[in-house]
Amino acid sequence: MQLWILWLIVCGTVVRNTFSLALLRPSSSSSSTTTTRRRHRASRNTIMTHGMTAGDTVHNHSNSNDNSKNNSKRIVLIRHGCTYMNEYLSKEGSRWGDPHFTDFFEPHEYPFYRDSPLSERGKMEALRLKEYLQRTEHGRQLLQDIEMIAISPLQRALQTAEIGVLPHFSFRQTTTTLTMNDYIDKSYSDCDDKRQVPIVALPLASERVYLISDQGSCKVSLANKFPFADFSTEFKRFRKEWWFTTTADNIISDDDMFQSKQEEDYYHSFTFMSMDKYVEWRPNGRGQRYSCHGEPPMMFEERMMALYQWLEAREENVICLVSHWGVMDWLTGEDFDNCEIRDVPFEQIRAKVMKSRRL
Repeated sequence: MQLWILWLIVCGTVVRNTFSLALLRPSSSSSSTTTTRRRHRASRNTIMTHGMTAGDTVHNHSNSNDNSKNNSKRIVLIRHGCTYMNEYLSKEGSRWGDPHFTDFFEPHEYPFYRDSPLSERGKMEALRLKEYLQRTEHGRQLLQDIEMIAISPLQRALQTAEIGVLPHFSFRQTTTTLTMNDYIDKSYSDCDDKRQVPIVALPLASERVYLISDQGSCKVSLANKFPFADFSTEFKRFRKEWWFTTTADNIISDDDMFQSKQEEDYYHSFTFMSMDKYVEWRPNGRGQRYSCHGEPPMMFEERMMALYQWLEAREENVICLVSHWGVMDWLTGEDFDNCEIRDVPFEQIRAKVMKSRRL
């Protein structure tokens, strides 16, 4: 009898801590979120529906060497909404790894695919995220807990934050025009009854460069389009191209060479490499053509470790990170749908990272 009661208590805890909200996904008539993912993974023993998963994940605090700050730290992970590139990648013949796949486009199409912005579907997903945070008890509690917002500088993440998260916070607007005026409540800036938290654009949290959609935009242009984020603090150790690039040795500037030699690791070493050292790691040999070089595994690993250390070192207890599939897969080992939100204990991320490092 006691075992039966104990079993009921455990089941009740799991149900309370993990749940999905089906109304936050498009109906089944829309293309499946599985087909919009660029990289397919084996199924996992997790609750994955066409809803927005939003719950605390069960975790273990058994490591006695961890300090109390990181024992209580949480990362609220939000993947960006659906993009034009996500929709392109859902079509037969255009899926990741398909024969003759390409991310070359006509000149008039590049605004939709380079640093790919949210599609109409993605904007509606971000609006549903906003409603979830505003109208559910769990969402309102997250808004009270969040002490900092860190956002990938890729446009899709910035737009998702602008539509879905920022309406619940106060910030000082530096320009008169916001990029998502048709989708946001214009009254959300500088409201007295909303909390003000640091909002930083974080290059470490950008997506792994798989395709042209993962190449970034000019920092100055982004700062003008998205005035709510700090585009200065976290860009100091990045070159003009803050995303991964390859460079011909003979066009590296003298200033870059001087600073690299005079100042140890002046730039993050994982942000660029010589073209002649690049080895193609993406699906190839069946007619695939790529418009840019992809971020090599070891360099992405270095960047993700730097992101992990950045999160670990922050004083804030609850950090909202608006980012990407590849980043969240690295941090948690789990799939995230577009605009999915999860409240993840940092100890769970630590355990996954430490396990991966031991393999």
